[in-house]
Amino acid sequence: MTRQGEMVLDQEDSVSFRVIGVESAAERDGLDWGIALLADRLGTCGAALRQAAAPGAGGRDHLVLALGAGAEITRSAAACDVTLPEGAESFAIFRNGREAHAPLCLYGADLRGLIYAITELADRLRTMPTPEQAFDMPLPLVGEPATRVRSLSKCFSSEVEDLPWFRDRDGWQAYLDELVTHRFNRLTLTLGMHYNYPYGNEFLSDVYLHFAYPFLVDVPGHGVTIANLPEAERRENLDTLKFIAREAARRGLEFQLALWTQNYDFDHYPGARHQVQGLGPDNLAAYCRDALALILAEVPEISGLTLRVHVESGIPEGDYAFWKTYFGAVTGAGRTLRLDLHAKGIDETLIGMALETGMPVTVSPKYTLEHMGLAYHQASIRPLELDLEGGKESARKTLYSGDDAHRFDGLWKFSEGSRKFMRYSYGDLLTADRPYDLMFRIWPGTQRVLLWGDPVLAAGFGANGSFSGAAGIELCDPLSFKGRMGAAQDKDRIGYNKPYFPRSRDWEKFTYTYRVWGRSLYDPRADGQAFERGMAAKYGPAAPHCATALASASRIMPLIAHAHAPTASNNSYWPEMYENMSILHDAPPLPYGYELPVGSRFGTVGATDPQMFLSPAGFARALRDGAPIRKLAPLTWANWLEQFADTAEAGMARALDETGEESTALYLLRVDVTIMAGIGRFFAEKIRAATLWEYYLLSGAAGAGREALRCYRAARAAWGVAAEISREVYLEDIAFGPLRWLRGRWDDRLPAIDADIEDMAARLAADGAGEGTRQDALAMARILHWSAAQIMPFQHVPRPEVTRGEPVRITCIPFGTSRRDVRLLYRQTLQTATWQEAPMTWAGGACHATIPGEYTDSPYAILYYFEIACDGVSSFFPGLGEDVSSTPYFHIKTRN
Repeated sequence: MTRQGEMVLDQEDSVSFRVIGVESAAERDGLDWGIALLADRLGTCGAALRQAAAPGAGGRDHLVLALGAGAEITRSAAACDVTLPEGAESFAIFRNGREAHAPLCLYGADLRGLIYAITELADRLRTMPTPEQAFDMPLPLVGEPATRVRSLSKCFSSEVEDLPWFRDRDGWQAYLDELVTHRFNRLTLTLGMHYNYPYGNEFLSDVYLHFAYPFLVDVPGHGVTIANLPEAERRENLDTLKFIAREAARRGLEFQLALWTQNYDFDHYPGARHQVQGLGPDNLAAYCRDALALILAEVPEISGLTLRVHVESGIPEGDYAFWKTYFGAVTGAGRTLRLDLHAKGIDETLIGMALETGMPVTVSPKYTLEHMGLAYHQASIRPLELDLEGGKESARKTLYSGDDAHRFDGLWKFSEGSRKFMRYSYGDLLTADRPYDLMFRIWPGTQRVLLWGDPVLAAGFGANGSFSGAAGIELCDPLSFKGRMGAAQDKDRIGYNKPYFPRSRDWEKFTYTYRVWGRSLYDPRADGQAFERGMAAKYGPAAPHCATALASASRIMPLIAHAHAPTASNNSYWPEMYENMSILHDAPPLPYGYELPVGSRFGTVGATDPQMFLSPAGFARALRDGAPIRKLAPLTWANWLEQFADTAEAGMARALDETGEESTALYLLRVDVTIMAGIGRFFAEKIRAATLWEYYLLSGAAGAGREALRCYRAARAAWGVAAEISREVYLEDIAFGPLRWLRGRWDDRLPAIDADIEDMAARLAADGAGEGTRQDALAMARILHWSAAQIMPFQHVPRPEVTRGEPVRITCIPFGTSRRDVRLLYRQTLQTATWQEAPMTWAGGACHATIPGEYTDSPYAILYYFEIACDGVSSFFPGLGEDVSSTPYFHIKTRN
C-alpha cells in the first residue's frame, strides 16, 4: 500500500466526478443517493461536488465512479497493478494513474459495491479534519464480503418507547445512512416480539403492533376490528412502513419484515388498550394471509419475511394447516420473497412447505442461546437441550397454572419435545446438501445499555458468520426489548438521568458499535484505520486509549454469558445488570432455577458450552479427587476477566492523562467502561469464591471457607464501584421487562449480594470446621494462585475438506513440551453428536491420529481440536486465544 498524493481542489473549492458503467434507470436512482450523501459530506467541509464534462471536453476529474469492470476502468486498474474484485458487493478505490494528483477511482462490482466505495469516502470526509486528509488514504483499498447477510434487526416492543423512533423520518434517514456506511446489507423491522408467550400472559397490556396486521391494514371481508386506533393512525403506520422500506431500498439495503406473532388470546387481555375483535380459529389463517397479501402489495420494497414458526408465534407446533394457508400470500405476491424461518420448533415438514412456495428459504438458529457469547459456535449444547423430554414439566409449571395448564400439551410438540436440541443452537441443520440457506441470529440478552465495541471479537463473529456455508448473521439493535412486556417508561430511552447528557436519538450512542459490527462482518480483516478515525472524531487525542479500553471491556460480558449459563433465557439472565445468584442456597424457580437441576447454586452452574468449560463445582471435585482438569477451569476464565478489567481501566486512565479535561463524551464512556470492568472483577472474584466454597463443602476445610468469604467480599467491592458510578449517570429504573431482574440499576443489586455474604459468614461461624489436611492447603493455594492459561501452541496445517468416507490422518507438533499425552477430539457438526477421542501417537517428532472413514461418511462437516496434558491440567489447541476471539477447533468440510 502506498499513499499517492493529496487531493487538490479546483480554485472554486469543488470536487468533480464522472460516472461510467451506469446504464439503467434503476442503477442511476440507486447511485443518486450515494452522490447526494457525498455532496452533503463535502458541503460540511466547505467544498462542492459537481459532475464533470464528458471525457475529452476539457477540465479535470477528481473522482471516477465506475459500476462494473468495463473496458475503461479495467485498463486504469491494470495500469496501477490493481486487481478488481468481481464478487457481489465488492469494491476497490485506487488512483487512475501514477501521477500525484490522478483521479480517484471508486469502483463497485455491482451497485451495492459502488455504494460502499462512495460511503467509504463520505465517512472519511465526516470523520477527518480536512477534505485533503480524507482523500489521502492508503491505496489501493479493496473490499470483498466474508458474509452474504449482515443484518440488523430493529425491534418494536413498546408503544410508548418505540413509536417515537418508528415515526421519526429524519431519524430513519440518518440511521439508514449509518448502516449502509458500515456495510450492513439488510435491515429487519421486527414486529410482534412484545411478549414471550401468546397464552396465559398476565402482562399482556401494550400490544401496539404486536399482532401487527390490524395496526397496518383494514382487510376487506373479514370484519376484524381494533379498538382505540383511528383509521388515520392506521394509515400513518402503513405510510411509515412504506417510507422505511423505500428509504432502505434507496440505499441498497434489503428490507426484511419480521412478523413474530400470528395469534394471541384476543379475548383474555383486559388490560390492553387495543382490543382485537372478529378473529377465531375459523378465520385466523385466512385473515393473516389476506392481511399479509395487502401489506406486500402496498410495500413492494419488502424483499423478505422473517417468521417465528414455533408455538410462541401463537400457532401450535405441528399446525401445518395454518402455514399452508398463510404461505398463499407469499406465492401470490408476484415477486421473489426471501423466507427466513426461525429455527426453534421447526421440522422438515414445515421447511418443505416453505420450499414448495418456490421462494428462497433460510432457517435462522440462535447463535448462542439468547445471549451474545463468544465468537465461535458452541462445541456442545447443554444437557437440558439434549434431554428431549426433560424440562417439560418445569416449563409447564413455570409458564402455566390452573386452567391454563392444559394449553401446554400439544403446543410445544418440538420446542420442548422431539426437537428440543434446536432451541439455542444450529442442531441438525448443517448438512452439506441442505436445500435451504442458514443464518445465525445473535439475541439481545447479554448487553443492552452499555456501549460495546471490540473489533477483535467482532472479527471473530465475521469469520464464523459463514460457518459450514451459512449466509451470515443478524444482530439485534442495541436497546432491543427496552420497555418490553408492558414495562415502558416515558423517560430517556438510554437511561441517562441528567439533562445535560446528550438528548439526541438513542441509537446515536452506539454509532461506534455499528461501525465495528458492520465492517467486521463484511471483512474480518477490516482496515483498523476505519475504527481509529471513528473514535478520533469523538474522543480526539485520547481515542487510541479509549479504543483499547472499550475493546477490552467489551470482552467481559460475552465471556461471562458463554462460560456461566444459569439459564438460556434473556428474560431471566441479564449479565449486564446481574441478578445475584446465591453461592450457598438452592436457586429458587425464578429467575434461574427452572432450567437447573434441583439443588443448584452458583458454583454448580455449567456453561453454554460444557465441552469446553468446567464449573466451579466440577473443578473443586477434580481437585479433591486428584482427577485431571480436562476443560477450561473456571479460574482460567476468571483470570481473563480480571485481565480485561485491568486493561480497560488502564486505558481509560491513559485517556484522561492525554486530554487533561474530560469532555461529556469521554465521561460517559468512562462510566460505561468502569461499570463493565467492575462486573468483570465481580465475576472473577465470585468464581474464585464459588470454587473455594465448593471445595469447602467437599472437604470441610475451614481455610477454604474463609478464603471463599474473602473473595466474595472482594467481588462485592468490585460491584460497589460499578454501582456507585452508575448513580451519577443512569436512572434508578432501567426497564427491559416488568420483573425485578429485568429492571433497576446496578446499585439495587447490592442488597442480595450482601445478604449472601452475611449468610456465608454465619454458616462458617456455625460450622466450626477444622483446618483440613495438607492436601486441602495445597488445593487452596492452587485455587488462589491459579495461573494456567490452558493454551498450548502447536504446529499444524488443517485440511480444508475431505471426501465422504475417506479416513483423515491428522498430524501436529506441540511446541515447548516433551512427549506428553496428546489427544485428538473430533465430532460432526451435529449438536446431538458426542465428541470422539483418539490418543495421538508420537512418530518422527510429531503426533499422529486418524479419524476413521466411517465417521466422515456423513453429510456433516468435522470439527476437531487437540488436548495435551501437563501436570494434571490440559491445554488446548487452537484454543480461544488471549483475547477469547479465536475458534477453539478446526473445521473440515465433507464433499461427495
